[in-house]
Amino acid sequence: MKVGFVGLGNMGFPMALNLMKAGFEVYGKNRSQGKEQEFEAKGGRTGLSLAELALQMDVILTCLPLPSDVESVYSGAEGLIANARKGLVLIDCSTVSPTLSRELHAQASEAGIDFLDAPVSGGTTGAEAGTLSVMVGGREDVFNRVHNVLSAFGKSISFVGDAGSGSAVKLINQLMVGIHTLAVGEAYALAQQAGLDSDTLFGILNNSFAQSKIMERHYTQFIAKESYQPGFALKLLAKDMNLAADMGAESQVRLHAGKRAQALINQAVLEGYGDTDMSGMYKYQLTEDRNRRESGERKHFAVFLPMIDMEKSVQYRAEHLQFLADNRAAGRLHANGRFVDGAGGLVIYRGASLEEVESLVKQDPYVKFGARGYEIHEWEIVVADN
Repeated sequence: MKVGFVGLGNMGFPMALNLMKAGFEVYGKNRSQGKEQEFEAKGGRTGLSLAELALQMDVILTCLPLPSDVESVYSGAEGLIANARKGLVLIDCSTVSPTLSRELHAQASEAGIDFLDAPVSGGTTGAEAGTLSVMVGGREDVFNRVHNVLSAFGKSISFVGDAGSGSAVKLINQLMVGIHTLAVGEAYALAQQAGLDSDTLFGILNNSFAQSKIMERHYTQFIAKESYQPGFALKLLAKDMNLAADMGAESQVRLHAGKRAQALINQAVLEGYGDTDMSGMYKYQLTEDRNRRESGERKHFAVFLPMIDMEKSVQYRAEHLQFLADNRAAGRLHANGRFVDGAGGLVIYRGASLEEVESLVKQDPYVKFGARGYEIHEWEIVVADN
């Protein structure tokens, strides 16, 4: 059986090697030629375009970092779907939204070919060992037909339902990974301040209800070694948390812990931690704690944006809303809204000082281009009993 593999990154490269070890004839394709050359040196085949892969392979797997990468590989005149031969099975192992997986499944079905969303979990260690968890959505008969392909790199392989179901399970997994990652960072930062020995703490927690694979991974492979070269980069976890948040919003499920984790992880990425391993949230926690001890706790500030120029408000509304969305994702924005009588808007920011918040407000396109004025007041929030 001829198998194509698109995306020879940290996960895809060892997955493709395990397919070769299982006896498949594997053709690799990657954006950077260096990875293709490395794959060829290991015995893999290269040199085919996406269109040529689609015409010659029996199965093609993709493992790509971003949803936009997945769309570009599958869709369009030069993509896999448009050039696929009859009988081809496409398997996407990337982490994307269930909506995108269902769209690609529909496009493939219309072209007369099969598509499975089959994201994986287990990190680079699992990819190298061939012990990944694989969660698969699509048609069950197609899943059964390619089970031997998935078995080459997966140990726990589960069919979970219709198209998009595999992606949904993966995002739920990533939601919990993000929350657990924050818990590990907070726990070991607290231990450091309490003067506890981290190795002793790990031994206790790892044999208690606090035990998790994420804690074991983060502590033994990264925190204990004080090395944060990425096995799975924090910026990719941020992407996954954003997708999980979108899934929650579409499903009308309130992700209280998830939204907070999303905000903190996005903030860490904005502050330069994106290329560290996701366990680097521990380093971010230490830095944030140190900064707050030096400058004090962050406070809430109410910012009234009175209307000055209605036309400019309309002109710069999209940029203003994007500015608010970016600050919400970064954890700096607590709430925002507008007065229905057109008097202006109210934004609640978090910051260490009035000066810090004012510097931020001056970057708002509404203020920057003269659509709105601003008044800033420190705000003591009192939450009503529910």
